[in-house]
Amino acid sequence: MKATIAVLASLAFLCPTVSWAQGIPTVTQWIAIFQEVHKHPLFKDLKFSYARIPAEKVGHSPVGVIPRDGQDCVIAISEGDNSKMGRMMALTSSPETARAFLMTIAAHEFGHCFRIRSKNLSLQLWERVLATAPGSADRQAMEKVISVEEAYADAYAFAYIRDAHPQMFMEMFKAMRSLRHEPSFANPFYQVEPLYLQLASRGLDVSLPLQMQVEDVMRASSFQVP
Repeated sequence: MKATIAVLASLAFLCPTVSWAQGIPTVTQWIAIFQEVHKHPLFKDLKFSYARIPAEKVGHSPVGVIPRDGQDCVIAISEGDNSKMGRMMALTSSPETARAFLMTIAAHEFGHCFRIRSKNLSLQLWERVLATAPGSADRQAMEKVISVEEAYADAYAFAYIRDAHPQMFMEMFKAMRSLRHEPSFANPFYQVEPLYLQLASRGLDVSLPLQMQVEDVMRASSFQVP
């Protein structure tokens, strides 16, 4: 169980607090966000369930995913204070943008679910990462593999927000890019800048079906994987 929780913490993507009156989202509020995003055509066929995880056991990351046999993934949600939440509020400017940010985060996690379904992302992959020595050539190689998985999840999030809430796309792009580069938030495992450079230069090809938009922008991003 400890190994599962450690990997869950690594898979979890940090998320901002909610600007609305309720403050930090509860499990119930998070589920409402995930359920709304799940209705979108990009994600509606995903099979998943929810799990409540004590905040202190997931590195204070509010949401994450873990594999489970018979499902595409489990969405793990924690409650409780998060010391990073207040600083992350600066990435949103209104209740509307805060809500859009939460939906973007939910879509990111669903992106991980797709990669779990296709067997590209797994607990075993993270165990291989954690088994390497920090700074070693093996760790650097594994970080590149993990970076691809994080970039895929971001690409799913952007495909979703561009289609479902196009008026919020640029603001979410700026907020997510800030999140990726802010030293107090950025995870050195996640080297996803090739995706952001590609999106900044040409965006998504919205003439393509949604899944193909993700594959197209990832292919064009030219990640270097050993």
